Amino acid sequence: MCSAKRTELFTRLVELCDEFRSHGGIGCEVALDELHTRFDEEVSEVVFRTVRELLTNVRQHAKATGVQVSSVGRRDGSIGIVVADDGIGLPPHRRRGNPLDERGGIGLWSIDQRLRAFDAVLDIEAADGAGTRAMVILPSHLVVAE
Repeated sequence: MCSAKRTELFTRLVELCDEFRSHGGIGCEVALDELHTRFDEEVSEVVFRTVRELLTNVRQHAKATGVQVSSVGRRDGSIGIVVADDGIGLPPHRRRGNPLDERGGIGLWSIDQRLRAFDAVLDIEAADGAGTRAMVILPSHLVVAE
């Protein structure tokens, strides 16, 4: 699935997962298609920081044994970068990281705001006890042609 030529974002995400895994306790699998990591430098940095924040949330809150960072091409031409864990899921009040909720932080909310500056969004699917799947959806106009 991955071509021999790697984008900087692809390489950085693989290294991020390697580092995450090396801290022990939680496995981290990478299933990225390199074609799904072709963005300009600014968008790539936002994607990297988003995945890093999502992995930090997995380590701090999910009680997961494994996480996967993957990518998917969507029917509308957009790209999804997915961070999915097998942890305890998210309670509904935390799914958007409501900064006004005294029990919540602003992490997910701030990620969502950064992504929206590029017409991208953060979509979170989670249920109590069933893991969490966070997808960064990047519109097709952000993809840099080969």
